[in-house]
Amino acid sequence: MMLCRTCLGALEYAFSRKRGRRYTAEEGPAVETSIVAVCRCPEDGSYSTVYESDIVRNKQYCLGDIRSVLENKADYCLASPRTRSYWRSWFCKVWASVVEKIHRHIGRSLSEYEIACALTSFLKGCGESWLRYVLDLFYTQSNNLCILVELVGPTIGPRGEHLQTALAEEAAEQQKPPRGG
Repeated sequence: MMLCRTCLGALEYAFSRKRGRRYTAEEGPAVETSIVAVCRCPEDGSYSTVYESDIVRNKQYCLGDIRSVLENKADYCLASPRTRSYWRSWFCKVWASVVEKIHRHIGRSLSEYEIACALTSFLKGCGESWLRYVLDLFYTQSNNLCILVELVGPTIGPRGEHLQTALAEEAAEQQKPPRGG
């Protein structure tokens, strides 16, 4: 069952459509056509396309090719240098948008730099699914962000209390006043 990005209600199947996807195969660039479902939310009437996990919305290439370019792997796809450069630029904008969205969601209680560092360290543990997670954060509505991001508990704590304690302990070891406080 698929959920609406806006209201989290169940989506109803409306129709199917073809979606082309380029990818790098052993023998060179290849194109694969797949069928994706378009669903309608009965509550607000909006339509959503339900993509497979390896399809990137509004992109012709598959997720693995884009991820390998962003990771600067030597075996990345056979897309043109211009396309690869465009993906890097596009991802910088996606990343900035995700960090800003989380920043607003938590009431600007942490700096964007701290959020970016925390998100980066979390994504290192996601393995090859890190790009899918970032894109899910990017495409979700702000009111549903709590499904994907949990910024409470001992890591951050209320109003940065645990963060300040860690900074104070670090400063005590160095015999300096704590940063930011």
